[in-house]
Amino acid sequence: FSDTFAKRIGLETAEVRLGPLTPVISVVGTVALDPEHLAAVGTRLRGLVRSMHKFEGDDVKKGELLAEIDSAELGEAQASVRMLGAQRDAAKMNAEREQQLLERQLSTAREAEVAMAELKKYDALQKAAQQRVRALSGQSGEGNPALGRYSLRSPIDGTIIDRGISTGQSVEADLVAFRIANLDYLWVELAVFERSLNGIQVDDKVYLSPLSDPNLRIEGRVEHIGAQINPDTRSADVRIEIDNRSRSLRPGQAVTAEIHASKAATGPVLVIPTSAVTVVDGQPTVFVSEGPTTVRTVPVQLGQASENEQQVLSGLKEGQRVVVKGVFALKSELFR
Repeated sequence: FSDTFAKRIGLETAEVRLGPLTPVISVVGTVALDPEHLAAVGTRLRGLVRSMHKFEGDDVKKGELLAEIDSAELGEAQASVRMLGAQRDAAKMNAEREQQLLERQLSTAREAEVAMAELKKYDALQKAAQQRVRALSGQSGEGNPALGRYSLRSPIDGTIIDRGISTGQSVEADLVAFRIANLDYLWVELAVFERSLNGIQVDDKVYLSPLSDPNLRIEGRVEHIGAQINPDTRSADVRIEIDNRSRSLRPGQAVTAEIHASKAATGPVLVIPTSAVTVVDGQPTVFVSEGPTTVRTVPVQLGQASENEQQVLSGLKEGQRVVVKGVFALKSELFR
């Protein structure tokens, strides 16, 4: 071909060289919520939803009010705390009075002991009632002007992703009212075939791209490799943890993952740029430069591939030059 043709197609070559190679394993995965940053807020008791303060999609802070529930059961428990508190106060005054009378020899030791035992009884009953209130709602019954009102609050910073209650709804004690997730932290769950597992280790670099936006690349690291092979799929779970503060990914989204398998990295092997390889008659082929304006096709046997380089098992020698830009134009010339 002519110099003009070479310039028109932007012909460039690269040297066949010896070098290390870290294979890239490509798999498809799914974005999932990180359980360490997920909370389910339950109703915990039977009652009636009095008011709603937050809904799906709202961002909330830890301790922020989500909803209020009126509960007769909680009201009775809180009333019991107040009643026992009053009885304890009366028993305390009586015990102090009996002690003063005893010191003045106006009462017997027996009467003072009975008064002290009564105080201890009401003290124990009040603590038990307070514990029951905490078990029901986490709120003290004392100093709370609204008896029976239970406040649902967020246990974490995050976003409400699901809501199970509405104003005026009757609820039972086992209902999940809200699910809250901190979407800054996500998992990507991958299923990697067993033949590739031995090349992967924790902390290997991974690049993720949503199927809806293949040009977007998000970096992550391997955090967990499953210890068990699924007998049906012959694969194991590999988990990637993602910093999602940019909100680039959404739970449930499908992504492609390129795992840089460091344990499968090889010593010096013959490598060429991936862009040099094309397929001619079903055979991987490269264009070897024979001079500034001459190339010849050479079938090659390929090995493992990294992100940008391809191992060559046979067909080339170190030091040869292969075409890396203009490959499609040269291939088109073959079939004219």
